[in-house]
Amino acid sequence: MDQKFILLPALLLLFWAGIYFLLRGRIISGDRQTTYTQWINASLADMFYNINVKLIFRVVLSITISGVLVGFFLPGKISQADKTNTISQAIKLNQQGEYEQAALLLEEVTNIHSPLVYNELGVAYLGMNNFARAESELLKAAKALPHYGKVHQNLAVLYTITERYTKAAFEETRAREAENFKIPDSRLYNLSDNLTDQLGTRIFLAVLLALGAYNLPRLIIVFLRHRRRKKFEEQLADGLVMIANGLRAGLSLVQSIEMVVREANPPISQEFEMVLSEHRLGSSLGDALNHLAERMPGTDTKIMVNATMILLESGGNLPERFDTLAQTIQERRRIQLKIKSMTAEGETQAWILTLLPLVLALMLNAMNHEVFSLMYTTVLGWMLIALIALMETVGLFLMLKIVKVKI
Repeated sequence: MDQKFILLPALLLLFWAGIYFLLRGRIISGDRQTTYTQWINASLADMFYNINVKLIFRVVLSITISGVLVGFFLPGKISQADKTNTISQAIKLNQQGEYEQAALLLEEVTNIHSPLVYNELGVAYLGMNNFARAESELLKAAKALPHYGKVHQNLAVLYTITERYTKAAFEETRAREAENFKIPDSRLYNLSDNLTDQLGTRIFLAVLLALGAYNLPRLIIVFLRHRRRKKFEEQLADGLVMIANGLRAGLSLVQSIEMVVREANPPISQEFEMVLSEHRLGSSLGDALNHLAERMPGTDTKIMVNATMILLESGGNLPERFDTLAQTIQERRRIQLKIKSMTAEGETQAWILTLLPLVLALMLNAMNHEVFSLMYTTVLGWMLIALIALMETVGLFLMLKIVKVKI
């Protein structure tokens, strides 16, 4: 038995085993050890998403295995699409009478047992008056697919030109009989995916997409945290105004925070509810607010917590101080929005410069498909694409960082 057919399932089994033990393995999270799925569960719980650990494990395992499978089978699908495009171009060239160019294109895909390729090669050689080669290719097509009517028609034309009229009449009869058979395109092209082709590219891409899929939940959690913190800071000024109004109405600070929990929307209501829960369980209000600053490490939150701690220790006019805090935060947000509008041109230029190589690649692929297709059909090409993507990401990050202004 060919060693490739033994190596292939062994590699896939090794992939799946590695993914399973990677998920079961332990990672460092803060000052404790925990599994990756438990870390995901804890991170989601901090954002008030309650999801079962087993479900998280299954989801992460599924998407990682999906990454392996997509990476392993994608080169074959791309190769099939490229071969289909090559055959379609050759058919157009045959129809336009450019037989030599059509034959050159079709010679690139003669490694597949395709009746359509054999037929079009026969047409190309027939147009170049190479009757022996044309007959050989057309007979291959007829043998591969006996009910392919166009092949028999082309053979009839060939035998008529070479004055073999008996054979020409026989092929015409077979062509008329074949008109009743409908042949699907899949049988005409016969572009089956050989799993042992481009094995190096398949393994490289499978590993790359598996790592990307494995780290996808981490990226999603980072995105959810960022979105939650941003929304919290947007609600913070209104929450402080509500606390100030409660204090003016004669409520205590804890009662005013309870009013925010009842009246406000998540996430600020959830975060202040966590502050109250910790306070009821024995923590001081200052410690609970410090924990809030750890969960929501934004500048506005730190200002609010530090100012509140000072007020709790030294006393003062709490309603007035909370109003001042709210005005300060609102003014900071106004300045931030103004700066964002002023730096929008620079951010737009950064995105345009990042997308420009992609647009150029699409244009080059359309202008010279034969040469540029090597970029996504070879191992070296995939490595270059990965390097380009990395450099583009770093460049975009640096450009956005340059135009970003912190206040």
